Amino acid sequence: MGVIEMTKKMIFDVDQINVSKTAEELIEIGRKKYQETPSDKLTTYRELKRDAVKSIKAVEIGMISDLLPMRRERMLKNTFSFYRGTAGLMDFDLAEQVHSNIPVLLCGDAHIENYGFYASPERQLLFDLNDFDEARIGNWDSDLRRLLVSIYLAGKENGFKNKKLRKLTQKATTAYRSAIAHVGSMKMMERFYLSPKVRLLAEIVHEQNDGDFEKSLADIIAKATKNDLGKVLKKFTLLNSNGERVFIEDAPRSVHVSKKQIQKFAAAFKDYRATVPERIKVLLMHYRITDVIRHSVGVGSFGSRCYLVLLTANDGSHLVLQVKEALPTRDSFIPIKLDIDLHREIGEGNRIIKAQKIMQSASDPFLGSMNIDQRSYYVRQFRDMKGSFNLEKMSWQGYKLYAEVCALLLAFSHFHSPTAPMIQGYLEEAENFDELMADWTLKYARQVKIDYKKYKKYVETEN
Repeated sequence: MGVIEMTKKMIFDVDQINVSKTAEELIEIGRKKYQETPSDKLTTYRELKRDAVKSIKAVEIGMISDLLPMRRERMLKNTFSFYRGTAGLMDFDLAEQVHSNIPVLLCGDAHIENYGFYASPERQLLFDLNDFDEARIGNWDSDLRRLLVSIYLAGKENGFKNKKLRKLTQKATTAYRSAIAHVGSMKMMERFYLSPKVRLLAEIVHEQNDGDFEKSLADIIAKATKNDLGKVLKKFTLLNSNGERVFIEDAPRSVHVSKKQIQKFAAAFKDYRATVPERIKVLLMHYRITDVIRHSVGVGSFGSRCYLVLLTANDGSHLVLQVKEALPTRDSFIPIKLDIDLHREIGEGNRIIKAQKIMQSASDPFLGSMNIDQRSYYVRQFRDMKGSFNLEKMSWQGYKLYAEVCALLLAFSHFHSPTAPMIQGYLEEAENFDELMADWTLKYARQVKIDYKKYKKYVETEN
């Protein structure tokens, strides 16, 4: 297959990025792409003509109505929270912007809070992208733009100055560019085994000699390693009057499902087992479902169907899995032209877990998918050795370092795609790319602020 041409919207299929060319040929194609779309053209800001509130309402239609007030409250906390909750709106906006026409497997929502700590199957602590609900094939720069705007908006909420943040978005772009060049120079199998172990992050911090950030890192590592099953059971479950372990209810966020719904989960559990590695499949044969609770999390996904499933083994011990609704990528809702139920049938849960397994060097061994009532879900272990930085408590030096590390990791994840050498060729030729991308970032950030105010006014009026 030759190099593919991008369409405005592409169904997820990794064969779309399968290319029968050498790395050098792909780099040369990237250089030619730059001649067609140089830096100043790629970063041209096209004014947006759309109704942001109407677009957000389109996404809300599919949410659980009882949870909408809490979802809106979370989104309206500040401009950055609003940005987190409107990935689909930005995807729609990005389709109207100029692109380099170089496709890769995208995270789809690479904002600065979608990076975190998690455990590999070997129980090593890793730090990487950790949310793939919006994963798809698309233009590489879409992920970079999503990250850069988040760096600016989250930094503003920390009280950092415009001038500093503009410079930081520029430096983060430089970090991405440098990482693309570095990974591109590696041998294929060296790249394949490249792992974002916490040790790598610690080495970067040590080189930068940032004591505050190093302390934050040490604290988070300590906390993440304590986020084990015992802590989950203590926080989210109790023993009922019959001596049975059950989830703690906290309506409307956490609500038990009906017995009929539990039966549906039990039936779907067999299908889920077929999507995990054989050793996990056999392990799960020791367990049965004993309780299920609907438990919403996050900002953008708050209000979607998300559950915690309590499993009890034949020895009486427990395991907690999170079962999260796998919605079509949010830009599918805007405008509403798609039969969402039909779209689910192609396996949105499978799309997410495939992307995660490709883009992460190691993933949760319990990662799998299932379908219940024509809805697609993906499954993972709940809170096992997971953790993240508190951006609101970061010093400027720490925040700056963190932003650049995230940009570096984004480049690593993009290079899992066979088409990635084209990015390398494109960026080799790019002039003033970092500065021009920073300019675009600030222009879009202004649009986010306008949209936030309009949505806030709409919610206040409706209330």
